[in-house]
Amino acid sequence: MKINERQRNILQIIVEEYAYTTAPISSKEIIAKYMPEISSATVRNEMAQLENMGLLEKTHTSSGRIPSIKGYKYYEANILQPKLSANIKHKLEKIFAQRDLSIDTIIDQSITIINESLKLPSIVTVEQSNELLKRFDLIQIDKQTALILLVTSSGTINKNTIYLHDSKQLNDISICVRIFNDRLVNTAIKDIPDKIESIKEIIRSAVHEYEFCIRQIIEKIFDFNSIPPETKIHGTKWLTMQPEFQNIELLNKVLTMLEDTNVWKHISYVQQKTGKTLITFGNEFDADELAIASTSISANGSKHQLSIIGPTRMDYSKIKGLLDFIKSETEKLSNN
Repeated sequence: MKINERQRNILQIIVEEYAYTTAPISSKEIIAKYMPEISSATVRNEMAQLENMGLLEKTHTSSGRIPSIKGYKYYEANILQPKLSANIKHKLEKIFAQRDLSIDTIIDQSITIINESLKLPSIVTVEQSNELLKRFDLIQIDKQTALILLVTSSGTINKNTIYLHDSKQLNDISICVRIFNDRLVNTAIKDIPDKIESIKEIIRSAVHEYEFCIRQIIEKIFDFNSIPPETKIHGTKWLTMQPEFQNIELLNKVLTMLEDTNVWKHISYVQQKTGKTLITFGNEFDADELAIASTSISANGSKHQLSIIGPTRMDYSKIKGLLDFIKSETEKLSNN
């Protein structure tokens, strides 16, 4: 589709103004704020041309125009430039400067900043990798408390506190840790649930309090460290900050979508083809009023997909700037 430079500028103005105002944009507003040298007749004519091309729509309640899905797609493909404010960049850089943080923690803390900045919820999908368990350590804190450390091949250290009643339980824990180191070291995390089943009988025959070991050690440690949930939802509280989601029907639709794993699997499938930050508009998943921006991060053998979901009227430049920066910095950190 060929549009002239003025039409391109008008489309950009309408997309970006509408993201902030939530109201249709009129020719008077465009002239007053952006094009004072252009006549109102000329601007109205260009807006009419954009409407004829299907890039703008006229609402029933106003003489102004809003972008159509086709207009958003043209904007995303031909106009959109990522933006990242100095303030947000500084906040993210402080997170990445903490070298002792795991990749998961860095992503979670970055997502918190994204949610607060955009006032939108996000989804983090973790694709299980071939990360291995490398070591278990037992540290006795005092007579009632012990700490079990689990170290993975990515350098992640998970800590679990065990509470004791007597010295026999401490001895049982020591036996379990020894068995774990003998039987589970260099096991892929994704294979742990099956392997745990095969060593339960070994533990039963070696310890005094089998139920204590199952409840306080095996279930506690490996429920925490086994395959993570397919998706983690962050920041749903921000949904009500968006005027579109004052509509209960639309709010229910987006809440349902957040829990629909098929949507995120589809996004992930498309994402893997490009490797870039991707904007998926709602007409592709039967929700015209919504859009999803997502990026895929490969780090330490794992793949994290970060997705932002919100109304079609979103600040795509800001979103793309945030996602691109987090992707770049996380993968850079992983490769160092």
